Amino acid sequence: MQTSTQQPKRDANLPVIALIFLGFLVIFFAFGKSLVDLFILPPRTIDLAVDDQIEAGFLPVYSLEGANADPGLVAVQAGEQQAFPTPLVEAGDVFRDPGLVPERILIPVIDLDATITPISYEKLQFEGVVYDQWLAPDYRAVGWHETSAGLTVPGNTVLNGHHNIYGEVFRDLYRVQVGEEIRIMAEGQEFRYVVVYTGVLPERNQPLDVRLANSEWIQSTEDERVTIITCWPYESNTHRVVVVAVPIRGSSG
Repeated sequence: MQTSTQQPKRDANLPVIALIFLGFLVIFFAFGKSLVDLFILPPRTIDLAVDDQIEAGFLPVYSLEGANADPGLVAVQAGEQQAFPTPLVEAGDVFRDPGLVPERILIPVIDLDATITPISYEKLQFEGVVYDQWLAPDYRAVGWHETSAGLTVPGNTVLNGHHNIYGEVFRDLYRVQVGEEIRIMAEGQEFRYVVVYTGVLPERNQPLDVRLANSEWIQSTEDERVTIITCWPYESNTHRVVVVAVPIRGSSG
């Protein structure tokens, strides 16, 4: 008799046990991969020789996470069209405005009109140091480094894109010159910028310290700027093209 009276209680607990089990499964699949990546799987190792064999596309960009740019390496002239100095970020200002997410870019001088999409990075390591390798859109679009500044606030808004595959969005970026205008849209507004620096930097077959020096251009800055990067020339990707623009004040519309 005792057995017959206890059996229904065990049966009644089965749905509860099943729900708990399903809950654990959901948590595992939702967070399991991240936990494995974080605690078990180390970042992939950077192989510069393999990078240098890439004949088309976007030569990987490596940078240190959370690093600030060396002002001496990325200094630019504000330009005559900037009516007043860009405000600097106060030291220790941890509540900074993230700015507006860029959505579309126009560069009239090269007839460019393209959408902008947020992009992320993957962790890689080299000689015990972990670096961020930024990705680029695999279709015709401009990528916005999602941890870089948004528009209208102090900081470096970083954009990248392919030059000879996946729509070749930045095929002609190397033609942009100082003084040219760039327009970027966000939340129904248009913001105008003037180019104040262009550079073509050797990248392929360079040691990592040279590549990291090139990547200073995509690190955080105290001034408000937009930095655009791609590769060059069209037949390969031996160099990095860098274009820096600053706001034309009073240009939002």
